[in-house]
Amino acid sequence: MPVKAFPFDKLDEKIENVYEAVIIAARRARQINDEQMIQVRTLMEGEDAEDDETPRINREDILDLEKLPKPVATALKEILEQKLEHEYLDKEEK
Repeated sequence: MPVKAFPFDKLDEKIENVYEAVIIAARRARQINDEQMIQVRTLMEGEDAEDDETPRINREDILDLEKLPKPVATALKEILEQKLEHEYLDKEEK
């Protein structure tokens, strides 16, 4: 499987702090991974996923998990497309 280079220079243009981007991408990737695993489990149990917002996973792709979209790549793409919003929590809110 060929590896595609990620345009990190474009990421620099979208986010002020690269370290922030890493944290945001990691948190979003974890969310995406959790969503994919829920969808895989429901498909393995023979049910269809009810959430229309998450991309559908083909039943054949369950057997070959390498075909699933990579959560980190999806998260970074969402950052580049400015689909993610983030905000800072006050120390009191933590």
